[in-house]
Amino acid sequence: MVVGGSLAARLRPVRVIVIGAGIIGATVADALTRRGADVAVLDMRGPARGASQASAGMLTPYIEADSGAPLLGLCTRSLGLFDAFLSRLLDASPGGIEYARSGTIEVALDDDGVARLLGNKVALDTAGVESEWLDGNAVRVFEPSITPAAHGGLLTLDHGLVGVESLVSALVQQSKLAGATFEFPIDALSIEQLGDTVEVQSADRTWRGDAVVIATGAWSRRMKIAGVPALPVRPVRGQLLHLQWCEGDLPSRICWGPHCYTVPWADGTLLVGATVEEVGFDEGTTVAGVSALTSAVIELLPHASGARIESVRVGLRPALPDDLPAIGPFVGAPRIVAATGHYRNGVLLAPLTAEIVVSYLLDGRHDPAFAVTTPDRFAQA
Repeated sequence: MVVGGSLAARLRPVRVIVIGAGIIGATVADALTRRGADVAVLDMRGPARGASQASAGMLTPYIEADSGAPLLGLCTRSLGLFDAFLSRLLDASPGGIEYARSGTIEVALDDDGVARLLGNKVALDTAGVESEWLDGNAVRVFEPSITPAAHGGLLTLDHGLVGVESLVSALVQQSKLAGATFEFPIDALSIEQLGDTVEVQSADRTWRGDAVVIATGAWSRRMKIAGVPALPVRPVRGQLLHLQWCEGDLPSRICWGPHCYTVPWADGTLLVGATVEEVGFDEGTTVAGVSALTSAVIELLPHASGARIESVRVGLRPALPDDLPAIGPFVGAPRIVAATGHYRNGVLLAPLTAEIVVSYLLDGRHDPAFAVTTPDRFAQA
């Protein structure tokens, strides 16, 4: 329970400081303002300028998480919130937000790949998840852009994609209309809980509120929280190609091959990702990264050889040692709430993260998910 009971019981609006304006921070800010909270968002760069700008926007829990793993439960629960989440934002977004639940197709290029995907098919069937196995000929009929060398493919129907840039823009706009303020560039350095208030300090300014949400992604380890060990978040670089499709049919859904995934967009472009590189805070693009992605996408979609490279995007994904996010309050500082470490699933987990963080802050409710996402689990190790 929040110190002093539910913050929503206060006579004045609850003042929450959200540090970070990526997909997680923006979704939390939007959810808080819709409940009447007074929200200030601080960011070192600006909305969606970190990992969010390099996100492919995939909503693919049954590929990203292992069967039976806690991460899968979090991801599927959040996916179940997406239709309502997007419907509300689309009504208030004249520019639109690209969103499709067109499924994914995972492609096997050899016998080992077939065996692995057939094993995944069994797990999906056991869980009651709708999927379909396609042999090599059926794959090429279903998605003509896929290589003739395909041995088979697994179609998972519940998966989808969302345009991250337009999504964050809509969230920020709605938050501002509801009274939230966004300040950047602000490099918040320290947080301290002082009784019933919290204090956030930068090099030359101080902010005070009733609670703080840490949504600083890969930079979360830099945040000094009085009396609390630093979260062991590390940056993992991902390079992402943005291609203009020029020849043949653009895939109609996410295609996932042995060495890359591809995400098609209505404007005729294709995102190809993504490398996984342990290089610290280096956000540079590399010849090796681009070469690996171009080779992988041509192997999967041969017509990609004629595509134009529009850009190469780079993001630093925030990873934690157990590959689970850190979401929830710190026991020693219950007015300071973590919402970070989402690694490759920040977009997918954004609605659930916002729901359980806001429910805790404004209703005093400890969601059952906190049992596995508590940031204190690292201090106990």
